[in-house]
Amino acid sequence: MIFCKAPIAGQVKTRLIPSLGEEAACRLHKALAQKRIADCLTTEITSLADVELWCASEVDHPFFETFDVEKELQKGEDLGQRMARAFEYENKPGILIGTDCPNLSVDYLRNAIHQLPEYEAIIGPAEDGGYGLIGMNKPTKSVFQDIKWGSSEVCADTCKLFNATYNNWGLLPLLWDVDREEDVLRYKQFIESDYF
Repeated sequence: MIFCKAPIAGQVKTRLIPSLGEEAACRLHKALAQKRIADCLTTEITSLADVELWCASEVDHPFFETFDVEKELQKGEDLGQRMARAFEYENKPGILIGTDCPNLSVDYLRNAIHQLPEYEAIIGPAEDGGYGLIGMNKPTKSVFQDIKWGSSEVCADTCKLFNATYNNWGLLPLLWDVDREEDVLRYKQFIESDYF
């Protein structure tokens, strides 16, 4: 399950708008999303798992229509409710990712898919205190409740809920996302390109 916002200027990468401007921030979001979705649609991944695009704020945005993949609309008051609903909708083992972590590679995702059966849940922590991947073998709404989304404690608080909920869960290698000005510079070096 790939969570992705429609690339609408002014509504994506909002923390970067002061430094990049709305249009450049939107192009950055679009570039990250295109790469993540394309990686997930490689045969290396599709041979292991079904791929779905969970869209916000609209499913029929032209950007989403360029991908031949099942699409669902995110629903819920906050990120936790939206993620919980996606897992409940599937009602089977699944992995949910966003589009903001450049080092969430095909290899990283493939390893996560292979590891999930060994655990009740897995999580890919991010350097900023959030996480870029979460997987569960069965829907567990409680691990998305009472979390202050967007804070530096999201992963730590989720891990505490994992400890209270599961007997056996796995911690994956550290990810990093593109949310701050210094992350943009790191991203440019990472891809050796310039989208701006």
